[in-house]
Amino acid sequence: MNRFARTSVTLLAGAAFVAALAGCSAQTPAEPATGGPAAASMKVKIGFAAPLTGDNAIYGEGMKRAVELAIEEANASSDAKAKGITFSIHAEDDAGDPKQAVNVANILAGDTDVVALVGHFNSGCSIPASPVYNEASMAMVTVSSNPQLTAQGYKVVDRVVAKDDAQGGYAGKLASDMGFDTVALIDDATPYGQGLATEFKKAYTSAGGSIVAEDRIQPKEVNFSALVTKLKKKAPKAVYYAGAHTEGALLSKQLKEAGLKVPVMGGDMLYTPEYIKIAGADNAEGDMATALGLPLEQQPKGVEFKTKYEAKYGKAPEAYDSYAYDAALTIINAVMTAGNDRAAVAEAIRAGSIDGVTGTVAFDANGDNKQQVISAYKVEGGEWKQIQQ
Repeated sequence: MNRFARTSVTLLAGAAFVAALAGCSAQTPAEPATGGPAAASMKVKIGFAAPLTGDNAIYGEGMKRAVELAIEEANASSDAKAKGITFSIHAEDDAGDPKQAVNVANILAGDTDVVALVGHFNSGCSIPASPVYNEASMAMVTVSSNPQLTAQGYKVVDRVVAKDDAQGGYAGKLASDMGFDTVALIDDATPYGQGLATEFKKAYTSAGGSIVAEDRIQPKEVNFSALVTKLKKKAPKAVYYAGAHTEGALLSKQLKEAGLKVPVMGGDMLYTPEYIKIAGADNAEGDMATALGLPLEQQPKGVEFKTKYEAKYGKAPEAYDSYAYDAALTIINAVMTAGNDRAAVAEAIRAGSIDGVTGTVAFDANGDNKQQVISAYKVEGGEWKQIQQ
């Protein structure tokens, strides 16, 4: 095992989907309703909010497909049929924009058939939207990673992935362990990027590393010539970029083409084939990213999920799709337990647990997944490859 080893939390093996629906919640399942028409037909909507347009649409579209897959399987299950429950999705595009996210939150909260939602994707959307869901007593199960989200104390906010303090700290130590004694630190001015950068800096400087430059770009910025000139003068051994994949890839491309051929490191939003495509394989070579969780193939039910997903959609899952699937499963399981009352579903989600694709999903008192798993990857030969133990 080398000193660049990935640190991970051991995950519990996943159980079958039907078993999850049958009552893997920590709560005692409610007795099925009997005797009346209501027992024979309960139509329940699961809300969905993520960027379906814009630079981050690749993530939102994949997550939406995963939620639809979970809903399809739930509707085919004997448990849902026995309870007369039919699930459907109400999806909204927040475009990765905080103001639009609040509008979307009001739309979803205003649909009385929506019991809970999977979303949002960006922390900058989840944080301002969360008070709307809290007011409506409607649970949100999210992949947003900024610690501020669950620190608000809302009982309706739950997170299925690790937090940025875990990810940023992991990356800071990784940079130090890899011998990068000087690093330039860049963020994208979003809550996600700023939070990740802050945690990276804490861990990296605590390990003895030196930050030789700090700067900030703006989302959708494409020309980094002034920043590249500044960074070349500082000559860091690596650049840590906390932000989205499009800007990160363009930054990597422009740095390498300007002659600063040092690795660009970043968080989970860099971990997509699109990053390599935009930067160019030669420019991306050696760049690194951390990710929230384990590679799909190492997730307890990851291979099974990938097979089903590819058979249905004809394409491989994106990085967050298995987590979106598990987020939907937590909602489905809560509805099977608590019915279609929003507040009761929110309570069942927080108190329950599932054995999902990604492992056991169970939430602490703040709504954070008890499993805080991080892994790391490097571009080698035009592909992301895990940094192995």
